[in-house]
Amino acid sequence: MSQQSTGSVYNETYYYYLEQLKTMRFDGKEDVLGITLEGDTVVVPYFGQPIRLTADGLKDTAGRRPDFSDCVVVCRYLIMCPLFEPTQKQWVAYRDFPDAGPLTVFWADTVQGPLAKTFSGRVSTLENACDGVGGSVPDMDIACDLCRCFIPLPKMPLLLVFNDADEEFPALASLLFEKRASTYLDAESQAILGHALSNRLLAAARD
Repeated sequence: MSQQSTGSVYNETYYYYLEQLKTMRFDGKEDVLGITLEGDTVVVPYFGQPIRLTADGLKDTAGRRPDFSDCVVVCRYLIMCPLFEPTQKQWVAYRDFPDAGPLTVFWADTVQGPLAKTFSGRVSTLENACDGVGGSVPDMDIACDLCRCFIPLPKMPLLLVFNDADEEFPALASLLFEKRASTYLDAESQAILGHALSNRLLAAARD
């Protein structure tokens, strides 16, 4: 597929989502989604920065359309808005979601795998990268070399559990979701969100 045709497909998908969002109202959904309303504009916190849904589409802080993958996640998050906030907050692996099966290889190879490989023997570097991406130390007792919680979307926290390599085992990085995550995002969008976090951590390590 050429770059031009790929761009066309991306645009079609983006505008398809925008058409769905035009029919939706978010009054009264502020607490369910963790969003705010500014008149007719919906403000969604995304990795610590506001993305706005306006009459002209999604806008970042510079007034530009975000990257396509970020548009997909934010659009799907709004479209899938549940009637009530789910309560299932126990942590689960991505593979545990019923519709994640076709994407588990992608998850292992492009989300968790690069984290384990890049930060093997570099726990302090990972710690600094987590700080740079807004990770916090969770209030929980878990046996690992490093554990950090991220809030890329208000109701979609991600938990990074990292065990460094030793004489017997290679380094292992696990990104966990709350069980209720499938109420807010489909498996494909969850994978995109995890990939976005992984890429941010890798970029923070390079910087």
